[in-house]
Amino acid sequence: MRLVTIIAFGLVLLFGAARADAKPKVAILGIEVTGTIDQVSTGVAHDLTEGLRSRARQGNGPYLLAPSSERELIDEKVLKNCDSEGPLCMSDIGKDIVTDILVYGKLEKTDNGGYIAKLHVLDVAKKKHEKQLDVVIPKVASTDAVRAIAKKAYGDLLGGGSTSAGLGTLVVEANADTGTVFVDDDQKESLVDGKSRLTLSEGRYRIAVESPGLRRKEKVVMITAGEVSTESFELSSRSSGSSGNVWKPVFGVSLAATAILGGISFGTFVSWKFFKVDSISATYADGRLGKDGKPAKVGDGDCVGSGVSADVDDTGGTLADVCSTRQINIVTGIAAGAVGLVTVGAAYMAFFRSPKEGTRSASRSKKASRTQFAVTPVFTEHTQGALVQFAW
Repeated sequence: MRLVTIIAFGLVLLFGAARADAKPKVAILGIEVTGTIDQVSTGVAHDLTEGLRSRARQGNGPYLLAPSSERELIDEKVLKNCDSEGPLCMSDIGKDIVTDILVYGKLEKTDNGGYIAKLHVLDVAKKKHEKQLDVVIPKVASTDAVRAIAKKAYGDLLGGGSTSAGLGTLVVEANADTGTVFVDDDQKESLVDGKSRLTLSEGRYRIAVESPGLRRKEKVVMITAGEVSTESFELSSRSSGSSGNVWKPVFGVSLAATAILGGISFGTFVSWKFFKVDSISATYADGRLGKDGKPAKVGDGDCVGSGVSADVDDTGGTLADVCSTRQINIVTGIAAGAVGLVTVGAAYMAFFRSPKEGTRSASRSKKASRTQFAVTPVFTEHTQGALVQFAW
């Protein structure tokens, strides 16, 4: 009895192995880049190839990935002296790999910066080209997105059976009743009562939501196979950012005015203090003497505003010139400081003020606050101006 059981068990294993081995094999050659060949194009071709092979490795379709089949189309053509992808030459390549079905293709850049891949299916035994599929890849597609496109293309080419094991669900919620949901800039679904449901292959995607009268919102989300995730999109009104647009030009104008007034103040200070003071030739009208017994020296302390003290005889007008320059320095210095305060306030309103809590723009403002900017008025006994600081 025990011997019969062992024999029966062995027959089951043998029969199961025969059934599994009877499943036809598929080999996927590395996609060849044509036209413009650069690092980005090569990367897209690699991701497309890996996506196709990854789908084949799942083994839940009509084919199994042939062992030792991960070869490159361009290398195999060189080895076989193939000038093209004719059925006879490609069939010889397939026989060397020991596969029933051969998948190969070429990738070329399009005028809009994206890519188009022409994929082919060959029946090796029949030496017959069975099917062709053109796959469009957006220029902004990420690695995960390209591989997801490849997995779908595999199903379209070979009938991959149920792919639900590699799919995840994303529920999009928005504060708009109607709108459009985009996946990697491709229009996918519409919002109905503020919601939309997407079924996507596992990977990373850029999801965007648009609605009339509202600002477009984007998020990068990760889809996990077999899981349901929810993402909320808070769309703001197109007019809600108008105040920020007003403050930015105010900031620019006030910053320019601060710089101009500060420059004038600095220039007049240098002219007054280091050049004109030494040129004063005025004398006191009452002939007063200094401590050394000589006629007292007239200085810029004898200025009354932009005029000259009545006790001074300024026949040549040298002291009046000094007083006028000093007065310009003081006025422009005070003005530069006042406008500098306006600049600081405008900078805060334009760049650092946080919007209402709960909006995505609030997070952007917090991130922007890492950049430091300051305009500091400077007042000393002999200096008036402003200090402008930027820090990253």
